[in-house]
Amino acid sequence: MSVMADLGPLESVIEAMLQILGGVRQIVMSLGEVVFTAPVLPLLCWAAFWLFAVDWTRIRQIMLKGGWLGLILIGVVMVIVWQQISPTTQAVFGLTELSGYVEKLVYVTALLSVMFVCGAVQLTGCCSRCTPVPVTEIDSSDGHAE
Repeated sequence: MSVMADLGPLESVIEAMLQILGGVRQIVMSLGEVVFTAPVLPLLCWAAFWLFAVDWTRIRQIMLKGGWLGLILIGVVMVIVWQQISPTTQAVFGLTELSGYVEKLVYVTALLSVMFVCGAVQLTGCCSRCTPVPVTEIDSSDGHAE
């Protein structure tokens, strides 16, 4: 006689548990195939950097003093350089083809938007245990000698 024949109702419970584990394995494999693809993984890394590695209390103060202008200029340079490196056009988010500069502007704006959303989430304090410790006192002067 086999050992499984002696288990009775426990055999069906074991079979159900094995089917559940097989289903969970398929779900994890499917999620892994989606997450570890080219557009998703770099975006997750970008968001994780801006959410966990950057002190947004300091960046917010810098932005309020005029740092937003530097960010805009960096974004414009990103668009221009990207268009010079890769002048081909593709459908933006699978919708329609735009000119090269407009396409790159949409993507750069999306990256900057993700960056600012991560900053807003960090400033709410909901992930304060995982974020960098803010500096105790930030110099409030504008850096000019009096």
